[in-house]
Amino acid sequence: MLKTHPRMKLSREEEAYLRHWIFDEARYQEGQGPAKHLQLQHRATPAELAVIIAAALPDPADQQAAAHGPSPTEPPVWPWSDASFRSRLAEARTILGIRDGRSKK
Repeated sequence: MLKTHPRMKLSREEEAYLRHWIFDEARYQEGQGPAKHLQLQHRATPAELAVIIAAALPDPADQQAAAHGPSPTEPPVWPWSDASFRSRLAEARTILGIRDGRSKK
């Protein structure tokens, strides 16, 4: 049986941004999308966003739907301040059992 963790609860704005970012990442060869642009502007790494996605949207089918579904209709909005992003990232790492960039064993 798969070991599961509790899902991180996202605000509507956080989920919308992350789904937009997944969509952009699936199309990286077509150029930088607007969510990717925001990620770079706020100096967040793809790995950091991936940690939040893994904690909040752990089902690969959900991630595939975001990547290959219809284009988001609204432009993405960065939903975090610098401090709140770091806090949410720490929360996601705790949920996933990640400490100092490594899994707890």
